[in-house]
Amino acid sequence: MKKMIFALLGAGMAAMLCMAGCSPKEKGNAAESGSQQIGTEESMPPQTGSAGTYIVANMEELKALQPKESTAVVMMKGYYRTGDGGGGTFWYDASSRTEENGATVIRGEDAPGRFVRDCEENRLNVKWFGAKGDGRADDTAAIQAAIDALPDAGGTVTLPGGTYNISSTLTIGDGDAGEKISSQSGVKLIGTGGGFAFNAKAPTSLVAVGEMDAMIHLRGRISDCEISGIQLTGNNKAKTCLYLHSFAGCRFSNLVAIGFTDVGIKVMAGNAPTGNYNIYNRFESIGVYCLYDNTTAILFDGDYSVSNDTWLTVFTDCRFDTAQSKNSIGAHFKFVDSISFYRCHFNTYNDSSTGAVFDALDNHDFPCGMAFYDCSMVSHDVWEDATHTIRKQYFYGFGTYDNERVPTHSKLIGITDTGEFFNMEGVSGMPGQGDVSMGEYALPACGGRVETNSGGVGNMIHYNLAAGNTLAVLVNAKGSLSGGSFYLSSYDNNVGTITFDVYRWDTDYATTLKGPVLASDSAVNFQDNSMCDVTFEGLGSGYYLIVLKGSVPAGDFGVAAWTRGSVTTSITFVNGKRVDAGLHGQFITK
Repeated sequence: MKKMIFALLGAGMAAMLCMAGCSPKEKGNAAESGSQQIGTEESMPPQTGSAGTYIVANMEELKALQPKESTAVVMMKGYYRTGDGGGGTFWYDASSRTEENGATVIRGEDAPGRFVRDCEENRLNVKWFGAKGDGRADDTAAIQAAIDALPDAGGTVTLPGGTYNISSTLTIGDGDAGEKISSQSGVKLIGTGGGFAFNAKAPTSLVAVGEMDAMIHLRGRISDCEISGIQLTGNNKAKTCLYLHSFAGCRFSNLVAIGFTDVGIKVMAGNAPTGNYNIYNRFESIGVYCLYDNTTAILFDGDYSVSNDTWLTVFTDCRFDTAQSKNSIGAHFKFVDSISFYRCHFNTYNDSSTGAVFDALDNHDFPCGMAFYDCSMVSHDVWEDATHTIRKQYFYGFGTYDNERVPTHSKLIGITDTGEFFNMEGVSGMPGQGDVSMGEYALPACGGRVETNSGGVGNMIHYNLAAGNTLAVLVNAKGSLSGGSFYLSSYDNNVGTITFDVYRWDTDYATTLKGPVLASDSAVNFQDNSMCDVTFEGLGSGYYLIVLKGSVPAGDFGVAAWTRGSVTTSITFVNGKRVDAGLHGQFITK
């Protein structure tokens, strides 16, 4: 196209057009380039150069232009005014009936043909579509039009530095995150920066000015997209800044998300069919900050029923921060598997908020297999119940220099930045493998909240303790044994008592029960089939036997405790006999 254009022009006019072209920034004006300027910039009439060439000030003049020739070249100085980034060079063809889009293909008001912008079809600028980026105009339609104007194979939409107000959600792709695959992929939405740097001169900022569920919605199934160099400001109007749903092979970088009222970045795998998961994605230099209470910086989830989750994804140099907000979460991990974090920070400044939550309540055995390299997590929590538990997550170089809380849950394992291992008992070749002098009763010394059963492994069996039976669990407390939480049954009537007596272990079961009871607590009239907490006082570290006995009023059916799969961190006894099962619950050390 450019070769044809320049062939029609004199050398002076060609140089002038070359400066304009598809450049996002106009260089100089007619006077500065040596051409004669007629009238004022905003009011001068369209000018005719050599045969078949014209100059117009803006889009309004372009649409009003009626070239005398069947083909012509037109330079437009700007969309609204000279140098606003929306100008460019157009080729006029009187015979063309190409579908217009208001930016790269223009239909004149009276001219029969089309003005076609001299540019690549897969590289578009939102200012060509009328976006102002001045922090006052509503640029929603212009930005969406630019995205929609890309071919099905995708391309790049650039947003030059500025503040773009949007009043409704910008959508990329048209999939339904289920059976329907997006008809468009490969879309790249690129700004000049997220505004990280001090005194950033020209960041690209999207600001929500209307109520909306999400500022940008990536609608899958979709692949090979990119969103980069943008600050997303929810402005207390957008529930979510970035909603990513069923996507693969995508990249997100140099982004800031603030001012949302629910979730900053929502990462969701798709629905049926199976295999509609998020995979091979990368997140780099992302900052998400909770400015309002009860919000979440980033959420991961999927469709557990059809095994669609987020996995094989990498995060590098990211920060998920609850800031000063209350009851907020930095990162909420639900149905997620095998993703890695490098040099990421999960931060909170308020005790009511949490840096990261590992949540298994809706997805048993998940989250699982996540790895955190040189990351810091100021605080964390694990959400489980009797039938939904997490699997192991791994930490390498867990940061400890800013008062971060080192994980104590047995499924959160690793090594700190100072070289101290945590929750590594039972891992082959690691310290804390147990006391060999204990022989067959040797157990690793475990600290924090330690599971005494293996969750989904093995059948659940309950034992009626009111019938004179006993259940007991042998543990090796790394710190002071302070209590426990165990799954108990009262057979629907919430009546009865289970007593927990603690003995110092001595040689074997029978010998141990001849010793004194060191601590005791009871669960009284507890809710049927619930986790019941008990507290022990005055105990140190070492081997302890916790013995459960039951009692009920005359005529009552009884109370019971449950067992599940065995573990290597405790030993369970039924009526004094060792069994291959785990007492359903946890012991806790300080």
